[in-house]
Amino acid sequence: MPFFENVRRYFGFGPEEISCEDALRLVHDFIDGELDDVPCTAVEAHFEVCQECYPHLKLEQRFRDAVRRACTGETASPELRARVMDMVSQEPRED
Repeated sequence: MPFFENVRRYFGFGPEEISCEDALRLVHDFIDGELDDVPCTAVEAHFEVCQECYPHLKLEQRFRDAVRRACTGETASPELRARVMDMVSQEPRED
């Protein structure tokens, strides 16, 4: 995307501008590639220049990646399991 187009969008000029509220409302559809009424390029352009919204996009992407990894059926290694169980057994009990 050309430099001046980024600057125009950053300052709110251009036909494809969307608000922060709209970008955050559409973040899940954007990640899923299921935007209907709003052009994907408008949402993408907003996340590229908005320092307020970009962290929300990254958080949602990391969360979805974590859920995807958790759903693969992978389990903790025996070494990690042993370390966790050792730590739990060393905790003082409150009876």
